[in-house]
Amino acid sequence: MLNYIKAELYRNINRAYLWIATGICASVCLLLIILMKVSSSTVSVGLDTLLLLTVGVLTLPIFLTVMFLDIAIAEEHKNLTMKNVLAFGLDRKKLVICKFIVSVILSLISGIIIMVVLFGVGTIVLGTGKSPASTDVDLFFRILWAAPLWIGAVSVGTFLCIFIKNSTTFAFLYAGLFLISPKIFQLLTMFVSKKFEIVYNNLITTQLENLAMKNLPNSVEIHGALIGAAYTVVFIILTIIYFKKVEVK
Repeated sequence: MLNYIKAELYRNINRAYLWIATGICASVCLLLIILMKVSSSTVSVGLDTLLLLTVGVLTLPIFLTVMFLDIAIAEEHKNLTMKNVLAFGLDRKKLVICKFIVSVILSLISGIIIMVVLFGVGTIVLGTGKSPASTDVDLFFRILWAAPLWIGAVSVGTFLCIFIKNSTTFAFLYAGLFLISPKIFQLLTMFVSKKFEIVYNNLITTQLENLAMKNLPNSVEIHGALIGAAYTVVFIILTIIYFKKVEVK
């Protein structure tokens, strides 16, 4: 199992796909920094502004993980190579767990690079800003608290990617699930029953939006982390159950 993870990481890290995707995201961050630097003559901006903007778009990484799920899982379907892995004796349960771990690690590698570019270059070019250091630390830890929720989203994507063989269909369904489901449960809460509000409040997207609250209670961070862990466990189990029964071509 460990050898398979190492082999998958080696294979994907040495491909251009991962670095092109990461480079595009890092380039967007650099463009944002340049635009903020240009506007700094009229508006005070700095690291604190970058952190505040990042906290405001914590749902964005959910959609970026599609690329890493495509690299780690969807291409196996497209190239019909997953059956070869199983033929070598790797257990289906272990394969699902390995694919999930590889997707998370690839996302982590890319995310660290993007954050270093955004906050590192941003601090050098823009400075630290006028907010107190405690505020910057608080905002940074909010980003870290979002990690379990992002990992939960990867587990959802792993299930969909195993379930849906077509990578394009998977990408649209995955994005649509996180974009549309909050609206659906809001409407159900308004017109059907207030009980649907419980579901809405425990969606990954809702929890990520809660992390952007101005005065954030510690309970919100802990609750969000637990929700992320719950999604991860549930969807990995569902993926294993489904994958054990499905025919792999």
